[in-house]
Amino acid sequence: MFDLGILRPNQYLDSIQNIDFAGLKEKGIKGLLFDIDDTIIARRSDVIGPMLFNFFENLKDQGFSVLLLSNNFNPGRVERAANELKLPFLATVFKPLSFGYKKALRILNLHSPEVAVIGDQLFMDILGGNRMEMHTVLVKPISREIAWYRKIMRFAEQWVLSRLAL
Repeated sequence: MFDLGILRPNQYLDSIQNIDFAGLKEKGIKGLLFDIDDTIIARRSDVIGPMLFNFFENLKDQGFSVLLLSNNFNPGRVERAANELKLPFLATVFKPLSFGYKKALRILNLHSPEVAVIGDQLFMDILGGNRMEMHTVLVKPISREIAWYRKIMRFAEQWVLSRLAL
């Protein structure tokens, strides 16, 4: 039988605002890989407001290396967000496959145990980060799903989360 433990995030929080970054730093985390869609901005929005900009500037001021890591097939959308936030990015990385995570490690010049993956998708962000032995933080999605196939994925995620007792 499939071991659901590979899907267990190290942390499950309401939003990126609830992450204890000082605590991550104490654990030796130096790099942060953020998903974009429904983690930092709504899937159907391109708005990077001043609060989000200041949030990422604060992380950089704390000494974190930050990179946006996205499965989005519209690299222009990812690049616009990254440029506004003044962050490096990788788009269309096919999470949970490892090559995007490995490339992010090379860009940040860090090793897996020094990096936290922060995202809203259990089967993409968390599975990929866990496979790479990174610290994983699952946050609740910012917006509701409207596509039927994504609704099915969210239902499956909720089923797994209930089995993991998070």
